[in-house]
Amino acid sequence: MLLNILTWWQALSGAEQIFWSIGLISNLLFALYIGIQVLGHDADLDTEVDDIDGLDTGEIQFTVLSLRSLLAFGMFLGYTGLTVLHAGFRLITAVRLGSLAGLLAAWLAFKLIRFLLKMQSSGTLILENSVGATGKVHLTLPANAASTGKVMVTLQGALREMDAVSEGEAIQTGTSILVTEVLDNGNLVVIPYKE
Repeated sequence: MLLNILTWWQALSGAEQIFWSIGLISNLLFALYIGIQVLGHDADLDTEVDDIDGLDTGEIQFTVLSLRSLLAFGMFLGYTGLTVLHAGFRLITAVRLGSLAGLLAAWLAFKLIRFLLKMQSSGTLILENSVGATGKVHLTLPANAASTGKVMVTLQGALREMDAVSEGEAIQTGTSILVTEVLDNGNLVVIPYKE
């Protein structure tokens, strides 16, 4: 078996050996990379960007130049170049088309990661985002912030039940409300609101 592989390898031209090497090494490293990712280790070498076309990524690590992109480039360069050579084209054409395919693969990996990061949310509830939101009283709010009641407010794209107080008169269940403030303890301050 090993003798057959060595015989096959020696029968290849220098250009074919280079393209095979680039493709196979990239494939091997990609398989190793996937294995490391599956085991839960962060093995990406990334450049960080804080803003994607106006999208504030905050804690999201956005990859512009990553190991994934480089490996995709290598795989597509190697195998496309090899395919072009076998089709009878010259070496320069194989290098150009292989590089073009590699760049396209790296760009598509970049776009896919960008799309996935735009779809990702941290899940962290930011109470300050509720100021100005409207909702309904779920459990009566006693007057003068004597104790808390419950309100239903759409916050960060989800309907949430939140603790709230009324600093004025009592607000009955079913009343539409407007959030005016968030207290240090996380309770919302609300007032009646006419839609």
